[in-house]
Amino acid sequence: MTSRPSLRHRLGVSAVAAALATVPFAATTAYAVSPASVATSASAVTSSVAPAVAPAVAPAAPVGKLTPNTPGCTVTPASAPDPEIVACDLWAKPGTNQVLGQPIPIWGYSTTSAGAATAPGPAIIARQGDRVVLTLHNGLDEPTSLALPGQPAASITEGLPTAAATTGIAPGATARYVFTAGRPGTFLYEAGHTSGGARQVAMGLAGALVVLGDGTAYGQAYNDEAVLVLSEIDPALNAHPTTFDMREFHPAYRLINGKPFPSSDPVPTDQGHTVLLRYVNVGSELHSMSTLGADQVVLSHDGHGLAFPEPSVVVPVDPGVSVDALVTVPTGPESKVAVYESSARLDNAGQTTADPLAVAFGGMMTFLDTNALAPSTDGVGPVSTAISATPNPTDATGPVTVTATVSDATTGHGTVSQAEFVVDDAVTVGVGSGVPMTGTWGVETTTVSGAIPAVATAADCVAPVPPVDLHCLTSTKHTVFVRGLDAAGNWGVVGSVILNVAKSGPQTVALSVSPSPASGKGTVTVNATGDDTAAGGTITGAEYFLGAAAGANGTGHAMTLNRVATKVAETGTIPAADVLALGEGTAQVWVHSRNSQNIWGPAVPVDLTVDLTAPAVNAATVGPNPTNAVLSSKSYPGYLVISAELQDRDAGNGLQSSVLAGEAFVDPTSTTPTFGKGLSLIAVDGAFDSPTEQVYGLIPLTQVKAMTPGEHQVYVHGKDAAGNWGSLTASNALVRLFVDKTAPVLGAASASPNPTNGSATVTLSAPVTEAPVPTYVGPRFQGAEFWIGTTDPGAGKATRVQVTDSGTGVTAAIPLTGIQPGTVQFNLRVQDAAGSWSNASAVTVQVTRPNAIFNDTFNSGNLLAWFGRSGAVSTSLAAGIPFGTGSYGMVATGSATPAYVTDTTPSVETTYRAQFSLNANTLSSGNSTTAWLTVFEGRGATGQSFAVQYHRVGAGAVTLRTVMNRAAFGATTSNALSLATGSHTIRIDWVQGTGGSLTLRVDGTQRDQRLGNNTGTALQIETARLGVIAGTTSTTAGTAWFDSFVSTRNSIP
Repeated sequence: MTSRPSLRHRLGVSAVAAALATVPFAATTAYAVSPASVATSASAVTSSVAPAVAPAVAPAAPVGKLTPNTPGCTVTPASAPDPEIVACDLWAKPGTNQVLGQPIPIWGYSTTSAGAATAPGPAIIARQGDRVVLTLHNGLDEPTSLALPGQPAASITEGLPTAAATTGIAPGATARYVFTAGRPGTFLYEAGHTSGGARQVAMGLAGALVVLGDGTAYGQAYNDEAVLVLSEIDPALNAHPTTFDMREFHPAYRLINGKPFPSSDPVPTDQGHTVLLRYVNVGSELHSMSTLGADQVVLSHDGHGLAFPEPSVVVPVDPGVSVDALVTVPTGPESKVAVYESSARLDNAGQTTADPLAVAFGGMMTFLDTNALAPSTDGVGPVSTAISATPNPTDATGPVTVTATVSDATTGHGTVSQAEFVVDDAVTVGVGSGVPMTGTWGVETTTVSGAIPAVATAADCVAPVPPVDLHCLTSTKHTVFVRGLDAAGNWGVVGSVILNVAKSGPQTVALSVSPSPASGKGTVTVNATGDDTAAGGTITGAEYFLGAAAGANGTGHAMTLNRVATKVAETGTIPAADVLALGEGTAQVWVHSRNSQNIWGPAVPVDLTVDLTAPAVNAATVGPNPTNAVLSSKSYPGYLVISAELQDRDAGNGLQSSVLAGEAFVDPTSTTPTFGKGLSLIAVDGAFDSPTEQVYGLIPLTQVKAMTPGEHQVYVHGKDAAGNWGSLTASNALVRLFVDKTAPVLGAASASPNPTNGSATVTLSAPVTEAPVPTYVGPRFQGAEFWIGTTDPGAGKATRVQVTDSGTGVTAAIPLTGIQPGTVQFNLRVQDAAGSWSNASAVTVQVTRPNAIFNDTFNSGNLLAWFGRSGAVSTSLAAGIPFGTGSYGMVATGSATPAYVTDTTPSVETTYRAQFSLNANTLSSGNSTTAWLTVFEGRGATGQSFAVQYHRVGAGAVTLRTVMNRAAFGATTSNALSLATGSHTIRIDWVQGTGGSLTLRVDGTQRDQRLGNNTGTALQIETARLGVIAGTTSTTAGTAWFDSFVSTRNSIP
């Protein structure tokens, strides 16, 4: 262990000693500081250490060394071959510990069945080599066991199995633990590792076990020894030991051998004695133990001696650890060495002295007490007591009077010759340099007084040596020290009083309101910290206000203080009715504090959000729905997915608090189940942190399969940050889930048309039996599929098509694109809304080519639908037929260069029918009377199969004729057919065969028919052209308009 810097150097010996000097002890308040241990001036020591009181009786004898004499235990001398036997009964039982007059329940040990339990248990003393027999009797209401840390397993002959420590013995049972004390040192025994073992130790079931060796401490000689068992008490645990949450363990009392100072027992010793301190920490916290007036030398940890003893100012003792240390008591007229915890915890639950401003000393502190007689000569100065400052607290507007009693009656019986006071620093300000006080001098005891003025200016206070003046003191607590001088020239130790200078009200910080947002269904807690550190006073009151500003001082709602101190926690409660009265929105809560001078500090606001409106369900779904309990969500296989949007808005429809949770209930028995116990919904974005949340939840298909067919109810709602749960009867909260486990049954299928006669589709029909849930509203079927042939690809794996439900049957239009002509078996299967597939139904269909080939209304405003465009062709609204309807038509401009569009959709057609609108407009075939323009033609693989030709000279009459090429006898041409001015519907019907034909109809009237043998693949139609195609000359001019072109195989629609 590395020695740390001297505690006296870190804290200042005068501060510690002066504080200890104010503690009332049973016999004396004095202790001495060894000259070798304090490298400070005599004034520093005497200014803070109270003088000793001469005892009236002889001092107590030193405590000496330990022997195996624990009350209630028996010691059987060694008798070969048996060693000395130390036998103790340990009765684990409830009891009571009187802590400073306060009864506190404990669990402790007693060595007899009728004896009172003590915490810690009795110190068990044995010698090295002894056989120790411990008999545990369980007087608790729960199992307990015994653990012996530091004792080797090999030395334990009874009680070693793990079950003995972890299972323990039942209430009323008994167990033996036997071991050989093989190694000297300081150890502990404690409740074992049962489920309640930790709290049993904290309740007091632990004690010290000392094994004595050769009379030395690891080879070091000593005169006296003392066992110091360190422990803590949290009254909250002791009041409810079986239900207390050990994570909340916060000790209020820290004890040595079961007692806090000042009730702790001193260790009798003598000047110059070496004392062995056996520290045993059976508590839950580390305790750093120090001595004031002497140094410690650490010898061992847990009975393991150190290779080299280590001098140390502070000895840290971890929980469950023992440390042995030597302390040599100083020699001299007075020797009282304080042994205390040096971690600034020397109090008992914050208790105060008669002065509520002063915390009373307590905690882990005792003394190595020689109780030495006073010196025979007067070498000690007078004692300053009964120190007061008036007024206190002070607002620094007037002087403060300091009074004290200075007496040499107990320190030499001399007379007092002088007195002075010092503010805040009695070490730096040397004796004789303080502020002089007045009194009656030359007497053994006198009353002295002095004044701290309040007259200094700001300039005075910033001078290099400012005066002792209230105007120069900060607004805080200050210590006024008083010391006196006797006729022998001895300055006495200082006495002190705390002066509270409070120039302004306390600050209020760390404001909070909880819950916020608040729902108005419960109270709201207001928390704040009142801090009068700057003024040095104490907080005596606090209040809060609701509204835009704080009210007059003292007119608010009173708050509760956790204590009376400089810095306190303040708590107030806003009733639910007051929260409701604020209405929705953000309100302000104002808090301020009052100090012991009755000065109110500034009010500070904190926002309180009031949210009275629960989140709404904007939308909610369950999918797939209906369900057959087999098909699941594609995103979450094996589950149905609940999806919803939750949104928290206030009464004015503005976004409000964050949505913090969502849940769903499936088939609840009522619409008011226990909220918060439903199926948790998950935020889609991973966090509930905004007023609008998309949420989802999963319903396992295993749960759905267990549902009866029919309608089921899924309710969805959300909770906002204020704790408002939405109602299950609110809009959109209910989703009806339909469970349909019965597949549809499909009857015999039929097809129409059959044969298809060139139709682009064939319609399959079949009767169907499907009975959805009666309350279900929606389509009975979500689709159908078909396949051709006799091989079934499996449900859901064929070609998907739309299905039409007539109520008694279904129909599906099957596209024939890509299906070869001939006899084809079509198979149909339907899927109901719940996802169940029906049986398959087949029908045989005679497939022929579709009727439609190509069409263009030209309303796209372009000619891109055509395979090719040659010459001056375009689209125009003027060319739309009939004119003025807002439709487009094609314009073909006559010139020496042909102008036409080409369609290559036809494919080895043996029948070809075409229809289009024609307006001759201004098109002229030229000046020649024999010139004919081809305006429409059908072409085969090697050339023209048929044509419609146009003739017009200038603006003369318009005539048409047809030309049909034949297989053997060349072309046959019709007569010229007159065409009236304006728009006309031209229709061509071409049929290939030995009795082939070409029919021309104008406006529905047959005008010509060519007959002949036009067989052969060369004449089968592969291409169609429309426009000014051929026959042009240099005199060809004008434009013609074309519109509404359509070509088919069988019939014109």
